[in-house]
Amino acid sequence: MATETTFESRTNHSSPDETLSGRWRVISERSRVGFRVKKMGLYHVKGRFRAVAGTVELGPAESSADIVIDASSVTTRMPPRDLHLRSADFLDVKTHPVIAVTAGAVEADPDGELRVPATFEIRGQRAEIELTGHFHGGDGGDLVLHLGGQLDRHDVGIRARQPFEIVVGRRVELDVELALEPAGSE
Repeated sequence: MATETTFESRTNHSSPDETLSGRWRVISERSRVGFRVKKMGLYHVKGRFRAVAGTVELGPAESSADIVIDASSVTTRMPPRDLHLRSADFLDVKTHPVIAVTAGAVEADPDGELRVPATFEIRGQRAEIELTGHFHGGDGGDLVLHLGGQLDRHDVGIRARQPFEIVVGRRVELDVELALEPAGSE
């Protein structure tokens, strides 16, 4: 029997309890996958992927997520840099148009912080990353899942040609915010 959810029952939760159980759809236009990476060890370049879709299954015993990111939707708001990021030096979007993210169990620590072991598949190579974050209420009573983590770009085969390899930092900081709605409310 499905548990009815209300805005109040969906906010300020740290773990997927019964009030959050069910299949949730990513609201693409209100979600973002952001990143930042050091350039020349001096400052951070920020960017995001504009196109993200997928589903999240939440339950008190088991949870999972299947997220698809359009690699060509990357933007740093600097078109020449964006073209370079789409090239074979970095994301190679002609050969690998999609970044796939899958996750299994969602665990909450005593302080309510979520731990989500996730697998990122970029350029056909996979890397395991632990994301941390929390749930909170979104616009119109939807649920928002906010996660952060770090990716070593070498783990997914992103090694740019010189001189770019020494200019761009290896660690990519991720900032993900997924707006979710019950999958049946399309």
